[in-house]
Amino acid sequence: MEPTVRDVLSFHRVDRAAYELLLSLGAAPPPARDAVALLMWLHHSAGVDAVDRARRMVRTPPDAARLVSEARAVLLHGSAVSLPRRRSEESLIYSILGGGGEEGAVDVRRFLALIPDDAPRRGVAGVLDGVGALVFDDWLYTLLRRHEEDEVDGVGAPLPAELAAPYRRLLAPAPASIGDDGSRSLFITFSKGFPLTREEIKEYFTERWGDCLEKVMMEKTPAGKPPTYGRIVFLRAPVASAVLGGQRLVKLVVNGRQLWARKYVPRQLQL
Repeated sequence: MEPTVRDVLSFHRVDRAAYELLLSLGAAPPPARDAVALLMWLHHSAGVDAVDRARRMVRTPPDAARLVSEARAVLLHGSAVSLPRRRSEESLIYSILGGGGEEGAVDVRRFLALIPDDAPRRGVAGVLDGVGALVFDDWLYTLLRRHEEDEVDGVGAPLPAELAAPYRRLLAPAPASIGDDGSRSLFITFSKGFPLTREEIKEYFTERWGDCLEKVMMEKTPAGKPPTYGRIVFLRAPVASAVLGGQRLVKLVVNGRQLWARKYVPRQLQL
């Protein structure tokens, strides 16, 4: 019997609690979500209960900011990320994975060194496009809490249809032909005189995020004049959001040239 949405939400309570903890300590939703998704992937890949350990170790706003920042670094640089090596500068992620030498500890630097550079990015994209679609859905958890409160107050409270739905059906991929409301797109610009080609952009994102692109569009310019901007459309909205990592504008370096990316706003939605 396949699990329902309620089953999955109940199973991932600890993950949801970690996300809400980061929010309560001042982290913005997108980077908090990406940080917890990274811990979920590390739990699965490294065999360490990273999410529960993070809940016990992250207690202050500076702790939350450190975790979000380190997660962002791992997602941007993958296995090449440079984590502090001296104990006085020990990274929070290193400590969460057991860097202090406790039982079940994992050497995070060795772990990252043994996996492909793009593994963290691909892993987080998989979490966000899979079970994360439920874990980070505020409305579903609101429904779950209301239902559980009703069960306490009255026996046999009916289960809302959204929670009773099969998990697999909820996560069925939407056809690309449905279109894009802007959530799957990023607007990109290049440094003047240093444009990138469509192929270079495709290669950059595919190497880091896997098969994630629907299309790359470039400014139409007169012959001989290089484009200065473009638009990237991803197959799934969580990837576009993860690239930004909660920031309004991010700078990426592609083949030694700068590419600036921000959320794309469809013309009809612009004020």
